[in-house]
Amino acid sequence: MMLKKHLLFICLGISFFSFSKVDFVRVMFNSNGDTAATIGWHQVSGDTAVVFWGTEDISSSKPELYSNKSAVDAANQFKNFENRFVRLSNLQPNTVYYFVIKDNEGSSERYWFKTTPDSSEDRLSLIAGGDSRTRRDARQAAFKMVGKLVPHAVLFDGDYTDIDNEQKWRWWFEDYKMTYTDFDNRIIPFITTRGNHEKSNACLTNFFDCPAKNNVYNVTLGGDLVNVICLNTEIRFGGLQQKFLEQTLIDHQSFFWQIPLYHRACRPHVNWKMKMKGVKEIYKKWIALFEKYAVRLAIECDSHITKTTWPIRKSKEEGHEDGFVRDDENGIVYSGEGCWGAPLRVPDRIRSWTRDYGSINSFKWIFVSQNDIELRTVAYMNVDNVQALSEDTRFDQPEGIELWNPANGSMVHIQK
Repeated sequence: MMLKKHLLFICLGISFFSFSKVDFVRVMFNSNGDTAATIGWHQVSGDTAVVFWGTEDISSSKPELYSNKSAVDAANQFKNFENRFVRLSNLQPNTVYYFVIKDNEGSSERYWFKTTPDSSEDRLSLIAGGDSRTRRDARQAAFKMVGKLVPHAVLFDGDYTDIDNEQKWRWWFEDYKMTYTDFDNRIIPFITTRGNHEKSNACLTNFFDCPAKNNVYNVTLGGDLVNVICLNTEIRFGGLQQKFLEQTLIDHQSFFWQIPLYHRACRPHVNWKMKMKGVKEIYKKWIALFEKYAVRLAIECDSHITKTTWPIRKSKEEGHEDGFVRDDENGIVYSGEGCWGAPLRVPDRIRSWTRDYGSINSFKWIFVSQNDIELRTVAYMNVDNVQALSEDTRFDQPEGIELWNPANGSMVHIQK
């Protein structure tokens, strides 16, 4: 008899509260991570969705108790996804925001994210990488590691899938949820860039509410600490894109750091990639601007290897290799080349100014302060053995982590 009563109460509870049919909930920093964020999701069924949100953690069964309510700002149908976006602005820096999505079928689980601090005196932790294309075991491990390292944001550098179809994107978003599944539904905000396996700019605008139709934009973090410049190597390198690049570099000259983020490498470390679209164009159209406005770190992907250069500058003087020479005082460090799950390749075009290179599933883990940048490469495949960090320990080295430790050491130190 008691068992029947318990079952009756459970059934009554289900009848009074049901979950909305939403999936693939994500958060993007599309302009200023200190004061703005975009919440996105796939509306599986139901209609009239709204987001209830605020700084207090309130049960998903009572979303109306949140202090704020926002209607959908943008919606689209793309590759059989029903994408919905709510754009939050005038947020408080360095603040946790909880939210619940409610529609005519019920309420979602409670999720949360955190804005970045608006003072350059606070350090930032960032993860950068790309090319998550096909190997789901590696991609899932990378996403799980993101959750354990709790960075302020992820700088994702293109090639999300290999053939850009519905099923591949569903798998990608399913794997992406591993960044928050085991961490109380915390969502790490993404900053997104287009790769060559995205067939059009529409992928970023439709899936991530990218604020520019050409996928060329910038995001500021940490007050005047960092300006992230998202460039598109699949469209014209000159013209409007080059003008935007120079203008954002000019507008943010007072920032401590400006970091370009783009997919195709300017000097790939896989030999046959040197003949690909973009190599000459990046060199001709962008590098001089990077150097003119004192960029010190650029993130690039595409070749499916791991590399970091010494600081280098553009030159045709005697002794240059592929148009660059080492310059420890004024040069730029180029790092990345994409190992987030794509098939690994062998780096076979090494220059004297190449600091380290390898073939390893990995992404870059970057600490940014006013005075310097610390860049490490995380070999994430042992993620299940790594102790998760927290807000208070995010700049520590967690127990069990494997950092790539090549001949020149595991940490790249970049100074102003």
